[in-house]
Amino acid sequence: MPAPQSEPGVFEDDDDGWIDGIVVLGAGVQPDFDGAAEYAAVPLLYLNVTAFGLGLELEGPEASLNIRPEAAFQFGPSIAYEMGRDGTSNKVVDRLDKIDAAFEVGGFAAYQFNALLAQSDILEVSADLMADVSGVHDGFSGSVGASYSIAATERLRLGTEVSLGFANDSYMDTYFGVTRGGAQRSGLAEYSASGGLKDVSLGATASFNVTERWGIVGRATYSRLLGDAADSPIVKDEGSADQFTGGLGISFSF
Repeated sequence: MPAPQSEPGVFEDDDDGWIDGIVVLGAGVQPDFDGAAEYAAVPLLYLNVTAFGLGLELEGPEASLNIRPEAAFQFGPSIAYEMGRDGTSNKVVDRLDKIDAAFEVGGFAAYQFNALLAQSDILEVSADLMADVSGVHDGFSGSVGASYSIAATERLRLGTEVSLGFANDSYMDTYFGVTRGGAQRSGLAEYSASGGLKDVSLGATASFNVTERWGIVGRATYSRLLGDAADSPIVKDEGSADQFTGGLGISFSF
């Protein structure tokens, strides 16, 4: 989620360091699993804090440490908790092999262009790469993308972003493949998924500052699964290649 823009309050801590940021709490919906046609309600949590020359961003089960948050070129390490697939609402998919939750580590890099078309706008191009270190899929996934945001009014900021996701053989076959045993239990065709492009996504964000510190943030994203992910029987027979997520939250700037 692009950080909602607001007029932050800033305070000085005991070590003479400057700390500012924003936190968003709310609720949203997302597919029950990657490729699902069923949806589940989820909490919305976003945190972006800058302190002592570093930036910490937390979005749901993903966290990144920005080494250069005030620079045009930014980068840093990331960690993520990838939800597994077990006890899904789709009874056919639930008969497939269970997938444990995965712990992933990696990093990101981004470059920001400010004031291209207006004084308040930001254009960012970025890339990220994450690898499993928990032995669940033993693969990697990542994305490249671009985002643009602008202050439409003094209180309202609008943003949009597009990204292209990819993954290797091990990742794709874990989440979109169907083993022989899974095929026998579920009735789906046996399927081996290969690596490559995974999805393309388009998102939009709007943030409205009700007061200097309090605001409202809304976000919606559409993703289209591609390649072997879209061709998987899990998606073609029991799910959907069209994936939607959305959420609404209350923001507080400090």
